[in-house]
Amino acid sequence: MNRAMNSSSPILADRLRGHVTHLAVEVGPRNVFRPDALHAAADYIRREWAAQNYQVHSQYYQAMGVKSENLEVRRIGKAKPEEIILVGAHYDTVLGTPGADDNASGIAALLELTRMFATAETERTLRFVAFVNEEPPFFSGARWGAVFTPKPQRHAARTFA
Repeated sequence: MNRAMNSSSPILADRLRGHVTHLAVEVGPRNVFRPDALHAAADYIRREWAAQNYQVHSQYYQAMGVKSENLEVRRIGKAKPEEIILVGAHYDTVLGTPGADDNASGIAALLELTRMFATAETERTLRFVAFVNEEPPFFSGARWGAVFTPKPQRHAARTFA
């Protein structure tokens, strides 16, 4: 296995730590009450995916008067492209917290998974989504980031353990 894909790799650990540090320390708390930080986090994710040669798709909407966006990249499956595996993490934080474990660590894992799959051929389609507005007051409400995933794909997605 390639060292970069080995979960015990110091290179991978350094990259994961770097993502968490950037989001939690350099960007800090990120939510609609701190829109500049929220947008900085989205820009960071977008730059990382662009550097991995992905075309980044944005799903924009307004939440409490703040432009919000889910970000998505895809690897189209070769054998069963209609079967979709959705992998996601949210990049906003609870008010007043830097969000290292909720959820910069999830975004770090998402960014490194996309790096690992950037050149891989897969049987099924992989959709990687960085959701926004997953924390209160949005969780499960009308402005919850997951609600804005395009409906045809959302209903076609299957969960694989």
